[in-house]
Amino acid sequence: MKNKAEDIHQQLLKLTLSGRPLGESSSNGFARCGLRVPEVRALLKTPLVKQISKLPRNQALDIWHYVYLNTPCYELGGLCIYFYQYRELSKAEFNKLKQWTNRCDCWEHSDDLSKVYADTLEANPSWVIPVLEKWNQSKKPWQRRQSIVSLLEYAQKRHTALPFSKLISFVEPLLDDPEYYVQKGVGWTLREIYNVYPKEMKQFFNTHYSAIQPTSWSAAVEKLEPNLKKTLNLKRKTARSNNS
Repeated sequence: MKNKAEDIHQQLLKLTLSGRPLGESSSNGFARCGLRVPEVRALLKTPLVKQISKLPRNQALDIWHYVYLNTPCYELGGLCIYFYQYRELSKAEFNKLKQWTNRCDCWEHSDDLSKVYADTLEANPSWVIPVLEKWNQSKKPWQRRQSIVSLLEYAQKRHTALPFSKLISFVEPLLDDPEYYVQKGVGWTLREIYNVYPKEMKQFFNTHYSAIQPTSWSAAVEKLEPNLKKTLNLKRKTARSNNS
C-alpha cells in the first residue's frame, strides 16, 4: 500500500468495474456501472479494501478523499461513503468528508452521507452545527438538503437530539425551497422531528399546514394519527381554494 492515492484509485476502479462499462456521466462526472448496493458493500470485504482499512487513519483518509472527489464511477463513490459509515470520525476525517457534498449530485450519495454526518453531529455537535448552518444558506441544493436530513437522518437511531427549536430553525427557511430534492428532504426531516417531538410538531403542523409544499407534505405527516391528518388535509384544501 505504498502507492499514491491515484494508483490505488485505479486499483479500486478496476475492482469495482470488473469489466463493466460506465454509463452516461452526471453533471459532476459520476457514471454508473450497474452494481447493486449489496455488491458494492461486499467490496468492503475484499483484500484491497481491508488493506486500506489497516493503514493509519490519515493515510486511508487521503485515499478515500482522493477517490470520491476524482472517480468517474458512481458505485466507487458509494464505496467511499460506505467505508466511513458506522465509524466514529475524527475531526480531520469529518473536515474532509464534509467536502464531499461539493461533488454529491444524487439522492443515494446524499442520503448515505447523511448517515455519516448525523452520527457525527450526535457525537460532536460543535463540529457539525456550524457546517449545517452554512449549508442551510448554500446555493447548492444538495448542501441545503444535507443541512436538514443530517440533523437526525432516522430519529430511531439517535440517543440524543438537538432541541426542537434548533431543529426546526433549519427547516423553516427551506419550506418554500424550489428544488425537488430539497423539498423531499424537508418532508423527511419534519417526519423525523415529529418522531422525537410529537407535541411540538402537532402545533407546528397546525400553524404551518399551508406553508409546507405538496412535495414535502405526505412524508411530513406520515406518522400523524388519521383524524389529525384528515383535518389538516381539509385545511390545506380550503387554503388552496381560497388562494386560487
